[in-house]
Amino acid sequence: MKKLNCGVVGVGRVGMMHIKNLLNIPSINILGVSDLFIENVEDELNMLGIEHCYKDYQELLCNEELEALFIFSSTDSHEKIAIDAAKAKKHIFCEKPLSMDTNEESSLKVLRAVKENNVKMQIAFNRRVDRQFRKIYQDVRDGKIGDPQIIKITSRDPDLLPHELIKRIGGLLFDFTMHDFDMARYMAGSNIKEVYARGNTLIDPTLKDINDIDTLAIVLEFENGSFGLIDNSRRAVYGYDQRVEVFGSKGMLKAENVSDSTVELYGEQSLEMENPLPIFMERYHQAYDTEVRLFVEAILNNQPLVATGMDVIMAQRVAVAAQKSIATGKPVAVDTTYPKI
Repeated sequence: MKKLNCGVVGVGRVGMMHIKNLLNIPSINILGVSDLFIENVEDELNMLGIEHCYKDYQELLCNEELEALFIFSSTDSHEKIAIDAAKAKKHIFCEKPLSMDTNEESSLKVLRAVKENNVKMQIAFNRRVDRQFRKIYQDVRDGKIGDPQIIKITSRDPDLLPHELIKRIGGLLFDFTMHDFDMARYMAGSNIKEVYARGNTLIDPTLKDINDIDTLAIVLEFENGSFGLIDNSRRAVYGYDQRVEVFGSKGMLKAENVSDSTVELYGEQSLEMENPLPIFMERYHQAYDTEVRLFVEAILNNQPLVATGMDVIMAQRVAVAAQKSIATGKPVAVDTTYPKI
């Protein structure tokens, strides 16, 4: 079996999860790992069989055998690392967003570097390949509910994140809701042309100190005339709440939460069922594995990418517009034209 020689940048909580997944994929060979605080995880990486560990990701890029780079570092580093990887002729798998800069030009620089150096870049919109959501997507494409008219997405985290982490990965809109913007556009098969967002700090008022929110409600309008509704919260006391519904002219499709058990107890006084899975790493374990396998397939066998740089540009535009909408209290138009690269 042909293997893809890869490197990994970023070994925090998410990065370590990804590395363990990568080690279970036969078509991947990890040549080395880089992290600014590599000394904190080097022993664990060695135990996993990874010998080459670096503080500076440039040492990875200098390896002529390296073919692809996985970027799992904090959001504020994505742009520079991705550009450097493209210039080094390495294919790229990058977490979203590409940049925390609300000026789109920063992200477009990444896309230009990717194009100029003839490499592939996949964005980690893993929910596109979640079994449940993918089934809804395919059924919508197959016309099973007619024309989509309303898309509802609920995404609620089980608990708050530390402020210092939020500052590195982006606030609620850029870190969390970014997935929902992409999912809404993905399900609708149409670009978002307007967003009306309202946000507040109903859980942790101190989030105002870092210009963030913990509770969010959004109305979207798509180019095709359909609508989207998104609600987000930083704290759902019952678990990781992830639901999608697509309502159309001939019916409705919906995906409910995933739990450890499908058993429900019906009693005289109450109904009991398992809470949703407690954290995103458990809920989307299969999707994380699938998106990486498809990335490898795209490189080794020249297959289409699951999510491209253009997909993240369109999601970032909605996030920027939503920020403006929260600030002004008014709907904000979103540019639906694809930028020239």
